[in-house]
Parts: sequence; structure tokens; C-alpha cells
Amino acid sequence: MGCKVLCPSVALLAYLMICQHIRAQCTQPSFASRNVILTADLSTQSFSDGSTVTFQCEIGHRPVNSGASKSVTCKGTQWTNLELNCTRKSCGSLQDFLNGRYEMSGNLFGDTAKPVCNKGYMLAGKETTRTCRDGGWDGRDPVCEPVKCSPPLAIENGELVEVPLESYDYLDAVSYRCNPGLNLIGQSTLHCSEDGTFKPDPPKCFDGCPTPTVTNAKRIGGKSPPYKLGNFIQYKCEDGYEMKGEAYIVCRANGWDPEEPSCNALSTTTTTTAVTSKKGKTDENTKGSSFPTWAIVVICVVLGIVVAVVSLVYVNYRKKRSEHVKVEKEEDQPL
Repeated sequence: MGCKVLCPSVALLAYLMICQHIRAQCTQPSFASRNVILTADLSTQSFSDGSTVTFQCEIGHRPVNSGASKSVTCKGTQWTNLELNCTRKSCGSLQDFLNGRYEMSGNLFGDTAKPVCNKGYMLAGKETTRTCRDGGWDGRDPVCEPVKCSPPLAIENGELVEVPLESYDYLDAVSYRCNPGLNLIGQSTLHCSEDGTFKPDPPKCFDGCPTPTVTNAKRIGGKSPPYKLGNFIQYKCEDGYEMKGEAYIVCRANGWDPEEPSCNALSTTTTTTAVTSKKGKTDENTKGSSFPTWAIVVICVVLGIVVAVVSLVYVNYRKKRSEHVKVEKEEDQPL
């Protein structure tokens, strides 16, 4: 009798304890927003009540508060609050180096520093950007050497005023001149620039523009060849030809501006239209006001019928009038 009451109670209590034990579990914790990671690689995804795990700062980060707790404990189904909070490590500022400086995006983990040489100097070797790592700035200070320019380029129909050197220092100047009778286009003096090249581009020696060949045209303005810088020509097409392009062209440093025109023969339709237009406005108005041929024929026929009818009426009238006069004369004669 006692077992009937006691046994079910014990079984129920044991069941409740087992269920409570199964329910009291925590999932694997994550505090990514605090820049922390677990100290050990945990393969399990669930933790029983009372379990404890430990965190540490990610690479390149340090604790905001060195005394903060790094562990959390599973309480039922929830983890306790993590006190550890991490921030990026500082690498400190990089000092200027000989004949150069750094352009920095910042001095914290992951930031970069680009080396820049002072004017008149250039990096020796390949440009290397330094990065703030977990242990500080990587790489080392670059070397900035004085700028050197190679000899400037030769130009056609011209030469350097000075004897060329093997190399030139920053801001050194060279000058060009053209052969006699030619025009120099561009800057005559160039300087060794900070990138190791002479600037601006070398000038050109201009000998003039070639004589244009525009067939079926005549020159109505400008001079005869040769054509030097600034000379112009104006053309007009001969009768029966039309111009394609501009009639007025000027000799520039790069040639004729705009390009030479051309005179193309007018088409038959265009010529006929042009000749017809020369007949004048009077012929055009007359043509527009004339009647069609069939209308003229109809009018003539109608007029002919009208004239014939009027003529018959008139003849008949004259005949009757003559007979009436004859009768009157016969009545007036004595018996």
C-alpha cells in the first residue's frame, strides 16, 4: 500500500529533475561587437548550467579595462555579462624621414602610412606603403634621392642651345632653337620636374603648310605659296560646282584649319532646278495662274455654241422683220 503511493511520487520527482537538467543549457556564446574571441576552439554547441568559458582580445586589439573579467558563466539558459571589451592597438605616429614625410590614414591597427618625398627628391626603388600591425608599424623608412632627369629629347629641324649633359638636377633648364627660317611652336625652355622628366613637352619647328590642291575652284583671297604660320586662303567653286567644307582656311601649327574644302559637280536635278529658277518670278506666276488644256477646250466649245445660237436668233429676227415691212408697204398702196 505504501509503495503504491511512494513509488509514483519518487518517479515523478526523478522525471522533473531530469527534465530540468535537460532544459538548463546555454548555446555557444558570441560577443563579436566587443572585438573578442574564445581562448579555446570549442567544438560543442551547448553548455550545461554552471559552465564557464573565457575570452581574449582579437589580434591587433587590447582590453579597454585591464582589470575586467574575461569569463562568462551559463546560468540556466543565459550567459552572464562579459566585462571584457577590446579596442584597436595604437602604433603611434611615424616621424618624418630624411627628405620626406608620411601621409597617414591614422595610427591604429589596420591604418596605413604612405611615404612622400619632398620636392626635388624621389623615392629610391618601389613605393611601399606601411601598415599598423599587431606588433607595430611594418617595413622601414624609405630613401628619398635627389631628382635626376635624363637628357631631353631631340627635335626635328631644331637643336638644344646648350651642349646636352648626361643628367640634370631638379629645376635645371634647357632651351631649344629652330633652324633659320622656321617658326618655333611651343615653349622654348623646359625644366627638370619633380617626377624626373623635362616639362612641358619639347617644342616643334614649323616650316609652313603644304600648298592645298582644290580642283574646280579658284582662290579669291589670301596669298600665293609658300604658306607660313597665320597665312590664309579663301576659295570659290567654279560654275556648276558646289563647295563641301569651309571656303576660308588658315595655316596653323598643326596644318590647315579647317581642312581643305572640295568642289563637287552639281547633279542634273540640281542644275535643272537652278536654270528653271532663273526664268524669274513672272514666268513662275504665269505658270501658276494658267488653266489646264481641257478647261480651255470646254470654254471654247461653250462660247462657239453661244455665238451660233445668237447668230441664228439674229438672222431669224432680221427675216421676220423684213417680211413685216414688205406687208406694210403692200397695204399702203392704193387700189
